[in-house]
Amino acid sequence: MNFIHLSKRFYCNKNKIINKNVLEILKDTKDKLLKSNNELISNYSELESKLLVSHVLKINDHNDQYQLFNKKVQSRIISNEEYNQLQSFIERRLNNEPINYIIGYRYFWKNKFFCNHSTLIPRPDSETIIEKIIEESKEKELKIKKILDLGTGTGCLLLSTLNEFKDSIGVGIDKSNEALIIANKNAIELSLDKRVSLLNLDWNNYDKNQISKLLSLPPSSSSSSSSSSSSSSLSSSSSSSSSSSSSSSSSSSSSSSSSSSSSSSSSNINNEKFDLVISNPPYISNEEFKYLNPIVTEWEPKTALIADENGLKDYKSIASFLNENKDSLLSDNCLIVFEIGKGQEKDIQSIMENEYSFKYIGYKKDLNSIIRCLVFMKK
Repeated sequence: MNFIHLSKRFYCNKNKIINKNVLEILKDTKDKLLKSNNELISNYSELESKLLVSHVLKINDHNDQYQLFNKKVQSRIISNEEYNQLQSFIERRLNNEPINYIIGYRYFWKNKFFCNHSTLIPRPDSETIIEKIIEESKEKELKIKKILDLGTGTGCLLLSTLNEFKDSIGVGIDKSNEALIIANKNAIELSLDKRVSLLNLDWNNYDKNQISKLLSLPPSSSSSSSSSSSSSSLSSSSSSSSSSSSSSSSSSSSSSSSSSSSSSSSSNINNEKFDLVISNPPYISNEEFKYLNPIVTEWEPKTALIADENGLKDYKSIASFLNENKDSLLSDNCLIVFEIGKGQEKDIQSIMENEYSFKYIGYKKDLNSIIRCLVFMKK
């Protein structure tokens, strides 16, 4: 990794008073980001400078940000502490660290989601999955009451879907307890913790007891009685997990669970089968990974990105997992919705239809007109 270090002159001696207002600091920040050799940083220096300055000043509301950067507002002087924190953020960004790891969140669909180095950063392409689920449910008049998210990461797909289907509950699984902690934090933040349960499970290495647990998890009468205790339950279980992590990862050696408080509205669908399975698994081949921007390759969890067999290994594993447990896990009209990589649609359709006899339903393209998700149904 090639590190870029800011000169010490960028940092402020604690005894020296910074006499610059926000607009001046904003210009300084933009000028420093413009010098990056990474076009994804220099080309977006104006936007990113605003994000960094706003984060340092603890201003997240868009209306407040507008007032902050309005040229008429000249009174806000940045403190020494804020200035030095901003310089450390700039240095991290110039070292290609994703800005969403620096500020700690990313907006996805309709909400803000916390993220860190244990999870992939939510991306707009993945919103295609939510759009397609809504389309299919309306077209087929499907009742989606129970959702399974394979490789939940931040929980952005599962929690966004739960928000669209108000009477549904869900289970998110991931190999990484660190990722599950973030998903749990997001569930609490969105007031969805009573409708979701999280389980440390590997679709490549599991036992039948875990399948029973999948069905009985949300909500669990033995679960924590508050969101704060639910979070601490995840924290304690993560101490025994490995340091590798993923938003959509596929291997783990241990299992643990965290489930939310019971609610009368969802308890009636305990032990019912899943009506919807969603997954954004690793799908980048080892060869493709070499050509990605260092913002991705040097910082985001590789186990959440790379899959063997030319990016198809986890689709095969998930198809096998679902096929082996379809009678116990999947309802008769269960939808299975995958995010996929560019050009993978024919291979994945063949895996699901020819090798495991799931019915192909359709696809949806992302904003770049790339087929980004495929839909299947249990036959």
